[in-house]
Amino acid sequence: MAVTARRAGELRKAADPAAATAEAIAEMTTARRRRGSGRPRFDDVWTWVCGAFAIALMLAGLIQAAPGLGHSLGWSGGATARAVLVGAGLLLWAGELAVCVRLGPVLLGAPEITWLLSLPGDRGRLLRPRLTRAVVVASLAGLLIGTLMTALALLLEGQSRLTVLPVALGAHVALAWLAVAAGALVEARPVLLPRARALGVCLAAVGGAVVAAGPSVPALTAAAAFCGPWGWAGWATAGASHHGLPAWATASLGALLLCATAVLRAAFAAAGSIPTTELLSRGRTIREAAQGAALLDLRALTLVMQSAAPTGLRRPRLRLPLPRARWAVGPWRDAVVFLRHPGRSVTALAVLAAGVAQLRLVAQWMHDTPHGPVGPLHATALGLFLVVPPYLAAVALAEPAYQDTDRPRRTLMLPFSPAALALGHLVVPVLLLWAAAAAAWSAALLPGTPTATLTAYALTLLFAGPALVATALVGAYRGAPRYDLLALSLDWYAALPFLLWRLAPALAAGFVAAPWLWHTVAAPSGGPDASAILWLAARSAVVIAWAARRIARQARDLHT
Repeated sequence: MAVTARRAGELRKAADPAAATAEAIAEMTTARRRRGSGRPRFDDVWTWVCGAFAIALMLAGLIQAAPGLGHSLGWSGGATARAVLVGAGLLLWAGELAVCVRLGPVLLGAPEITWLLSLPGDRGRLLRPRLTRAVVVASLAGLLIGTLMTALALLLEGQSRLTVLPVALGAHVALAWLAVAAGALVEARPVLLPRARALGVCLAAVGGAVVAAGPSVPALTAAAAFCGPWGWAGWATAGASHHGLPAWATASLGALLLCATAVLRAAFAAAGSIPTTELLSRGRTIREAAQGAALLDLRALTLVMQSAAPTGLRRPRLRLPLPRARWAVGPWRDAVVFLRHPGRSVTALAVLAAGVAQLRLVAQWMHDTPHGPVGPLHATALGLFLVVPPYLAAVALAEPAYQDTDRPRRTLMLPFSPAALALGHLVVPVLLLWAAAAAAWSAALLPGTPTATLTAYALTLLFAGPALVATALVGAYRGAPRYDLLALSLDWYAALPFLLWRLAPALAAGFVAAPWLWHTVAAPSGGPDASAILWLAARSAVVIAWAARRIARQARDLHT
């Protein structure tokens, strides 16, 4: 009789998947508690608390100092502040959407996917807690982004108005919810993946256009702000920073929260229908990304993000004809890579545009803001800071070299030596940087443009561009990270050899361009200095000679 009752109970549980899943989760929780795993230790909790407290202090100091810095720069909000806040909001949400779509908010380990999801039960009971955890993490990221946007709004406004803080926090938390919900819906319905990617690309393009042209065309900012819920956050933040807390800013924030809540509810409803293949793919991607981040391997992270990109999209229809001359094979291969990966060229262009704005801002701070004398260390740090955008543009344009080092076998059948192939990757990126220099020079001739800044940047790309690309190729051909350099000592300075190895190309780029860029911001009114240009060309020639020898040796070592 007891056996019959037990059998009947098992049949009832099998007929009720929710009850069976709840019982399985309860048993796993009990087993985990017995083992003592999953409980946060005191030192871990204390570390997180101390880290959060330190970050809060830094953000509070940033918010406190932003209005004074903006006032000293003479900024008073207006169309420029609205354009920057709306455009930055669109760019940030496009990035959040790309991360959620490619990495997936609902993540499970491989044992849970293969053992638990294959059993009869309620998948939603297993997957919805993971979506809840993703929402919590996204909320923390939204709070951080909202605080930074508050500091940016106060900087652009030039006066302290802390009513913008709750508006920015609420708006960017809602945007984070919206990105997580969109990622979960795409994970549940992979057919939506191309649409989500197209939306992110369009929003990034619109955000860049608003930042660039919005200050002079206010109608463009308004149109971008009301193109969807992703634009309401920047509009509400701009209104709160300029007018206090107007009714329309509150209405924009409320509409954004309602829209995010509705989409998030739909995501929770669809969480139970996420295919197992999507969970396996995203779980593998996040493991590889975490491994690359832990090993400080930036190229591995790039390859992970590229592998997580949607496949099956149409390639560009533009095809380059095969070259007839032997010397044109290398440039033709690089041009084909840029056609197949147009995002690299777009990234380089966007970084260069940001570098022009950075150079103008630093020059304005140097001449329009009262400050004490700038010491050698301060000048060196500022010069290296100004080198970052052009060096990142050169790294983005070194993608053909990175692809050859990722798969060295693809060059085995070419009738060139490894050194000649490696040095041939200089041609197309240098030509692209020189084209950007010509565009900057042409823009400097237009009325109303920052002529001195554009001219200085054009000269930088013209004379230092080849050296920047050469240093980027040194980084591409140096091989896997040298973790053996970390084993020299157990003290804190054990990381110095590894850091020097990692930063050697960037430091070489700083040696070339940092003195010149510091000269342009320290004395921009005098125009280009002939002696400074000659010194820039000399440093560029020295670094090109060093980089050429190093690239040739690294390329030969890679193919042996």
